[in-house]
Amino acid sequence: MKTHYAIWLMAAGLVSSLSASDLTTSIEAKSPNPSLGDQAQVVGRMVGTWDVQYTDFAKDGTATHRTGEFIVGWVMDGRALQDLWIVNPSGKRKDREVYTTLHYFDPKTQTWRATFVDPEHVSIARFTGGPVGNDRYVLETPDLGTQTTRWSFSDIRADSFVYRDEGSDDGGKTWKLRSEYHMTRQH
Repeated sequence: MKTHYAIWLMAAGLVSSLSASDLTTSIEAKSPNPSLGDQAQVVGRMVGTWDVQYTDFAKDGTATHRTGEFIVGWVMDGRALQDLWIVNPSGKRKDREVYTTLHYFDPKTQTWRATFVDPEHVSIARFTGGPVGNDRYVLETPDLGTQTTRWSFSDIRADSFVYRDEGSDDGGKTWKLRSEYHMTRQH
């Protein structure tokens, strides 16, 4: 425990000594690391900045529509991909919502792992998954309140794709759509 705390303190000190631009420059990567091989294509097609049409569904089926951005880039010497979800203020909400996910490949299990961070709601979820066919990337977790949550990035094209958040309470036999987001690449 003391060792982990000491490492955390050293990392915090290092990060605090960097300016914001130094941190950004140090963490970003221009391309995937060659060690990823073909796996870089699984998530690499999403690199860029996207306009988002968010649609969230309440339990009663009521839809809420919002807008925002989805920003994706290679980080950590190209060994990981980080995304940033931004939801614009709407309705009674005056501040934007901001979330992030770090995606990285585990060569031992041949799966992609992802860690989603929601600082506003103090929530972290760990996902595992990978490609399904040529145009779909699927992640699953038990960490978000239902027995299983599935996030699908589908119909991935050069200029668009669709994200779906689904929940299952019966071990994946049936899925309930909770959110569907349509992404359009910014030019």
